[in-house]
Amino acid sequence: MSNHEVRWRVYRATFDTNVFFRALTRPGNLASHLVALGLGKRFILVLSQAIIDEVQTVMSRREVVRKYPRVPGETTSLINGLKENAIIITEVPFSFALCRDVKDDKFVDCAILERVQFLVSYDNDLLDLELKRALFEFGIEVVEPLLFLENIRNAEIVVALTNRK
Repeated sequence: MSNHEVRWRVYRATFDTNVFFRALTRPGNLASHLVALGLGKRFILVLSQAIIDEVQTVMSRREVVRKYPRVPGETTSLINGLKENAIIITEVPFSFALCRDVKDDKFVDCAILERVQFLVSYDNDLLDLELKRALFEFGIEVVEPLLFLENIRNAEIVVALTNRK
C-alpha cells in the first residue's frame, strides 16, 4: 500500500492596490481572504516598494480615514505583515510602458521583473484584453481575485509515494 503526500504548486503573484484597499475596507471579503492566504505563504506575494508606498498613500487619504476610521492601524499591520511575508523589490529598474494608465506600470513592471504567474486586480485598465495578451507573452495571467483563488485551489497535487525498504 502506498502513502500519499499532498503538495501544492506555489504560485507567485503581484496584487494591485485595489485588492489591498478592498481587503482593508471590507473585512471578511474575497480580497481580505486572498491577502491572508498571501501572508500565510499559501503563495508568494511579490510587490515593489512603489506598490507598498501607493497602498500607504491611498489608505491614508483623508476621505478613506474618515469613512473607515480603523483603516490606519490595519494598514500599518498589513504593511508590517507584507514586510515579513512577501517579497518586496526596492527598485524596479525599467518600465515596459504597456498600460493604458501609466500609474499601473508599477504593477506590470514588478510582475515581469519578478516572473510572477499572476497579476491580480479589479482594475479594468489592467484587465484589458490587449494588456492580458502582452503579459501572456511573459507567462503572466492578469486575473480578477476570484479566478486567482480558483487557481490556488486547483493547484493542489496529490503525489503518490512508494514505500521504500
